[in-house]
Amino acid sequence: MPLSPTDGFVLSRVDGAMSDGDLAISTGLPEELVLASLTKLEGLGLITFDGIAENTRPEAPAPTPEPTPAPPRARAPEPTPTPEPPPPPRAQTPFPKGGPLTPEEEAALAEEVDLDLDFRKAVLGKHRKLNADHYEILGVARNADRKAIKRVYFDLAARFHPDRYFRKQLGSFKVRMEAVFAAVTTANDVLGNRDRRAEYDEYLAEQRRSRSMEDLLEAAVAEAQQAAESAEEEARAQARLQSSPTQAAVQASPAHAEPTGPVAGQRPAPTEADTAARREALARRLLGGRSPRQTPMPNARQAVATPPSPASAATGSTDAMDALKRRYEERIALAKKAKSRTYVEQGDAALAKGDLVTAATSLRIAADLVPGDPELEAKAVGARQRADVILCETYSKQAQYEETSQRWADAARSWARVCRAAPSNVGAHVRAVTAILNSRGDLHEAARLAKRVCEVDPREAKHRVLLGSVYLAAGLALNARRELDTAAQMAPQDDTIREMIRRLGAAP
Repeated sequence: MPLSPTDGFVLSRVDGAMSDGDLAISTGLPEELVLASLTKLEGLGLITFDGIAENTRPEAPAPTPEPTPAPPRARAPEPTPTPEPPPPPRAQTPFPKGGPLTPEEEAALAEEVDLDLDFRKAVLGKHRKLNADHYEILGVARNADRKAIKRVYFDLAARFHPDRYFRKQLGSFKVRMEAVFAAVTTANDVLGNRDRRAEYDEYLAEQRRSRSMEDLLEAAVAEAQQAAESAEEEARAQARLQSSPTQAAVQASPAHAEPTGPVAGQRPAPTEADTAARREALARRLLGGRSPRQTPMPNARQAVATPPSPASAATGSTDAMDALKRRYEERIALAKKAKSRTYVEQGDAALAKGDLVTAATSLRIAADLVPGDPELEAKAVGARQRADVILCETYSKQAQYEETSQRWADAARSWARVCRAAPSNVGAHVRAVTAILNSRGDLHEAARLAKRVCEVDPREAKHRVLLGSVYLAAGLALNARRELDTAAQMAPQDDTIREMIRRLGAAP
C-alpha cells in the first residue's frame, strides 16, 4: 500500500474504539493531519468508520458541481476595438529577505495545481530556507522553550504535510512540501531534545567562529594591498611638497621665457644653447634648485672658468633624474616600513592577548609591505600556522557533527577547509573524500584529495582503494583497475581488494 510513515503510524493506533479526535490525542499529531490520513486509509479500503466513531467520520469535501453552460445567444457584431497599449511586464514577486523569484519558482507559480497562490508562495519561501539553521526553519527565537517549538512544529506540519492534500493535483509542489516537512521535522527533533539542542547550539557557535576567522584571514590580502597603495600615495605627496618651492623659479627662468623674434608670434627653432639651458633648468628643479654642475672638483677656478658643454649638461640632467627616482623609491620604502611597524605592533599585541587570528592577519600585512625580510616573514608564517591549528579544530568539530547528522555535503565542505589549512592531514583528506562520495558531490575534487592522500602516505593500500573508489564512481573503470591492482600488490591478502577487482570483471 502507498502509505507514508504518518499513515502507517495512524493505522497502527486504530483499535476500533477511538474516534478521530481520540486518535489525534493518542498520536500527538495535529487533528487535520490525522483526518487526512484517515481519509486516505478509508479510500484504500484499510479502515471503515462504524459505531461510536460514526459521528466523527471525516467528511470528504463535496464535489463542486460543474456549472451548466448557458446556451449561445445571438450577438450583434462587435465594433473593432481600439488597440490598447500592451500591459507592463509583471514584476517579480519578492519574498521577505529572499530576493526576486527565480525562473524555476516563476514556472512553479504558473503550474495548474490545486493550491492557492498564497500557499504556493509560502511553500516556495519555506523551501528556500532548507539550508538555514533549525531555528530559522521553524521561525522561532534562539531562546524558545520546548512548548513553543512543539506548537510551531505542529502548525507547520499540519500546513505543509503533503497528505493533507490527498488526491489533489500538487505538481512540483509535492516534492517541495515533502522536503519542507522533513526539514521542520528534523528541526523539531533536534530542538525538542535538550541534549541534541545543546550539541546543535555548540555546532552553530563553532560555525560562526570559523566563518569569522576565515573572513579575517582572507581580508588580510586586500588590506595589505591597500596599505601598500596608501604608502605609495604618501610618498608621492611628500615628493610633490618638496619640489613645489622651486616650481615658480623654474617657470620664471630665462629658459622658460617666451622668445621674441623678428616675426611676431613666430617662435624660432631652439638652438643648442637653448636646449642646454632647458636641461639645466630641469636639473635644477629635480635637484631642488641645486645645479648638477655643483660637484666637488680639484680646481674650483677652473670649474668656474670652463663653460659647460651641451653633452655635460645632458649628462647632469640624466643623473639628476636618476637621483630623484632613487629618492622617490626610498620615500616609498620608508613609508611602507613605517606602516609595517604599525602592523607588527598590532600583531604583537594580539599575540600577547592570545588572539591568533588577528595576529596572523596583522603580521601577514606587515610582511607583505616589506618583502624580503626573512625574520618578519618567518614570524608571519608562524602566526598563520598557529591560527590554522585553531581553524582545523573548529572545522573538524563541525564536520564530525555534520557526519553524525548525515549532512554529507556540509561535511565535505568542512573537511575540505581542514585540508586547505592542513595539506598533510591524511585523516581529514580521507574523510573529505568519503563525504563527497556519500553526497555525490564533485568527483574531480574527490580525486584531487585522494591523490594527495596517496602522495603523503604512499605505502598504504587503502589509500589506493579510496582513489579507485572515486574512479569507479566517475565511471573510469580502467583508472580504477589500475589503482586496485596497485593496492593488491601492496596488500595481496586483502580479500576486499580482490573482491573489488573481481567485480570489475577480471580476477587478479
